[in-house]
Amino acid sequence: MVEIFSLSVTIFFMNIVACSLSRSTDPCQTKIFKNFKEINKISKIELKLKHNNSKVGLSEYYNECIEKYAQDYDYMVFVHDDVEIINMDLAYQIEKGMKVYDILGVAGCVNPQIKDLNLWHLMSDRQNLRGFAGHSCNETRNEFHITTFGTSPSRVAIIDGVFMAVNCKKILQKNVRFDINFMFHHYDMDFSLQCNLSKLKIGTWPILLDHSSPGLREFTDDWKRSNEYFKNKWKKILKN
Repeated sequence: MVEIFSLSVTIFFMNIVACSLSRSTDPCQTKIFKNFKEINKISKIELKLKHNNSKVGLSEYYNECIEKYAQDYDYMVFVHDDVEIINMDLAYQIEKGMKVYDILGVAGCVNPQIKDLNLWHLMSDRQNLRGFAGHSCNETRNEFHITTFGTSPSRVAIIDGVFMAVNCKKILQKNVRFDINFMFHHYDMDFSLQCNLSKLKIGTWPILLDHSSPGLREFTDDWKRSNEYFKNKWKKILKN
């Protein structure tokens, strides 16, 4: 006797656009592009991938995406191009998370303080960190470490910009945008704080990803200039 099993696959047709800025000479060979080709077999998420040949910063490009696509999509995901999202049910997780929060991330913190050196995981005590993230340790064998910061889902004040999903309707209503003075560093923390001021709810959500970048290796001159601008901007805003 032979039993035949039929696997039923649910396809999500929600309006989700993912935006990534790439420095690769061939953006179609990036980790995120290949990843979304697989995800789209069960979750219909459109990927807008732009090659960074104009030296445009992340903030400026993300704002361009908001102006161009936010009216036509329910949700928008801003994600780095060296990321692989492990959750094949990404659309379902975004839909589920957006019932609780307006902005979703994978890692973040509560009760951040503006300091001399500002990184999201250093702006608050260890017990105030939330979420988790994976980082590649051996890509030839598809191995990666998972760093657990804290619980998830969890309400937070700041999220890491490696993955940021936003409710398009909400950010358009509140007129929240990325500050184009941030080319790369601090854009995520600034955006998060703007969302808080606009009464938008930010939260981490249990979406697992594999990020090829190890993170900030050193405080470069570009990072120091960005940090100084961020520090001065938010000390002035929060003082008022």
